[in-house]
Amino acid sequence: MTTELLPILTFSNVSKTYSAKGKQTARVALNNLSLELTPGMVVGLLGQNGAGKSTLMRCALGILDIDQGEISTLSQAPLMLSAQAKAKIGYVPQQPFGYEGFTAESALDLHRSFYPDWDMQLEQDWLVRFDLDATQSVQKLSVGQRQALALIMAMAYRPQLLILDEPVASLDPIVRRKFMTDLFDLALEAGSAVLFSSHITSDLERVASHVALIKQGRLVLFKEIDTLREQVKLLKVSADALLPAHLVVLHQTETQGTRTIVADDCVGDEQFPGLLNQQSLNLEQLFMELHR
Repeated sequence: MTTELLPILTFSNVSKTYSAKGKQTARVALNNLSLELTPGMVVGLLGQNGAGKSTLMRCALGILDIDQGEISTLSQAPLMLSAQAKAKIGYVPQQPFGYEGFTAESALDLHRSFYPDWDMQLEQDWLVRFDLDATQSVQKLSVGQRQALALIMAMAYRPQLLILDEPVASLDPIVRRKFMTDLFDLALEAGSAVLFSSHITSDLERVASHVALIKQGRLVLFKEIDTLREQVKLLKVSADALLPAHLVVLHQTETQGTRTIVADDCVGDEQFPGLLNQQSLNLEQLFMELHR
């Protein structure tokens, strides 16, 4: 294996639970989850609220500890990340941090001082792209403008690992589309790995190289997006149909003598006794079918 293909982030059989006050049973946030990101990968995390997406990201950063399994972030345990490793990680949470009392310009000056590899041209380009006035007070910025500022702070030093939790939720559609395109290009140029969550399936389909779909803490699907389009299909079969051994059933429902199945590892147009209908799925359709 060449150096540039060494994993940047690895989850191996990771589990995490939360103990709810006053309740006897703990809530499972991550359930025996395994995942690997290598340079150039842009991985879109898809799942319902509470599926475990934010927990996964915080565990990768060492903000939360895990109950079981192993995580390697830039070849280090997240809870023991060195200062050098932290300087190679960019992170934007769902609710960007404050800097109240600063102007955008002074906030960037302070943040920039921690990163020797800061790209001033990238900073200036994105200030223009996000239409941010650097002289304006941070506390007077809109929610979308604060999010844009947080994105600049996380990306202007071209981190090796970029983790973004709903990064474009507050951006207008035009700015959001331009940013997502830049995100993909940046990952390829810098050899970075990007992990981002979004409920906007069109964004995932537009820029993600891979999709990781999480349901109730379990990784249901992790595939290159082009492969996903080819191999994951919705099949309608008779109730007594025997499925080919190569098919992986991701979800199924049964009504009035037929079964509707979301199947992985489909090969071309499947043909077998009892198959009534089949169709390809886009991400939104897949998400809806898996949560019926």
